Amino acid sequence: MIFLTIDVGNTSVFFCFFKGVKVIDYVRLNKNEINKEKITKIIRGFQRDYNSLKIIISSVVPSISNLLKVILKDFKFEFFFLSEIKKKINLKTKIKNKDSIGDDRIVNMFYARELYKRSVIIVDFGTATTFDLLDNQGVYSGGVITPGIDLSLKSLKDQTAKLPLVVFKKTKNILGTTTQNAIQSGFFWGYISMVEGLISRIKKEKKTNFKIVLTGGNAHYFSDYVKNITLIDKFFTVKGLNSILTKKIHDDKRF
Repeated sequence: MIFLTIDVGNTSVFFCFFKGVKVIDYVRLNKNEINKEKITKIIRGFQRDYNSLKIIISSVVPSISNLLKVILKDFKFEFFFLSEIKKKINLKTKIKNKDSIGDDRIVNMFYARELYKRSVIIVDFGTATTFDLLDNQGVYSGGVITPGIDLSLKSLKDQTAKLPLVVFKKTKNILGTTTQNAIQSGFFWGYISMVEGLISRIKKEKKTNFKIVLTGGNAHYFSDYVKNITLIDKFFTVKGLNSILTKKIHDDKRF
């Protein structure tokens, strides 16, 4: 049986196919590229190989959610929106308004608990960079949200008269010798310091030694620079969606 996870974020849409727990195919599109023709073409291309799909969708963009509903009904695939089934996720939390938590953060905490049971910090480098904490009792205790790398770079360019839009990249030296590489250095080394600093402060506040998981599109940049990483996996969130879909198909009453 082939499962398809569709993760609709504020910046991109990630289609990921699974056979069991193994990723067998994936496509990522910029959110601004999404339309009915492109989605239909992607699914038709995969349909030649995978005649019957079970699909789960996590979406923070209502217009794309509605478009996917129309397209998937035409294909007659069985599909579920995470928003419709996430109440079955038995995740204890100290968050005051659980309905306000983004679906991606719920999925990350669910999958962290499934892999590690307790004491995990998930750092997700998306449109926003989020830090979420599964405490030593396996309870989702809260998190930190900061502006994401690409969003911050664009904002710096948009809100200044002369600073250019630059591509995020690793830099060897901290001090830049041009405006462009000064920005690149500031973002690269600045984000390293922010990530390490926040992780250190969380550990100190909670008096716990946490496992550290990095995910999201920019996570790989930090693999050699952030200390004591347990796992770097750009598929972490969609693997969580795949696990939820598997449990849903097997009719588990609570996840």
